[in-house]
Formats: sequence, structure tokens, C-alpha cells
Amino acid sequence: MPDLIATRSLRYATRALTAGDPFQASNKDARILVAIKKARPASVEEAAQSEASADAEHQALRDEATKLGIMVGPRWGEKRLKDEIAKASRA
Repeated sequence: MPDLIATRSLRYATRALTAGDPFQASNKDARILVAIKKARPASVEEAAQSEASADAEHQALRDEATKLGIMVGPRWGEKRLKDEIAKASRA
């Protein structure tokens, strides 16, 4: 699956993307999105950099939740972590 960078705002695979957001698409969808100029191929450096920053951001949320005494599940995404942190902060 090719790594792409959105060039305009679009919805893809239930995600709302804005210009500059990295994402992955199927080969067929990637060809179409590039052809209609909604996305461009990501360079290897851009893909690695965006993945590293996303991992660091996710780990920071996990660390914050752990400090608040939340038992973090191994499959929790960012939305769940943010919701649980907000609940713990209110309590």
C-alpha cells in the first residue's frame, strides 16, 4: 500500500484528511487520488518522519495516562487515550 500525502482536504477510508496529512491507500485508490491531484506520493523520508512523530505522540499519551493511574489497554488508540485522560482529569 503506497504512502501518500494529501494535497487538498478529502475523506478517505472514514478519515477526514487535510492538506499535508500522510495516509496509506490501496494501489488502485492511490493511482486515482494522484491522477485527480487530491494526493501525491510521499517520499521515504516523509513517511518515516510522520510515522516516528505519530509513534512519539501516541507514547506520550500512554505515559500521561499511566501517570494518572489509568490501566492502559494494549490496543487503545489516541481517541480512547484522550477520552480516558479527560475522564481521569475531571474526577
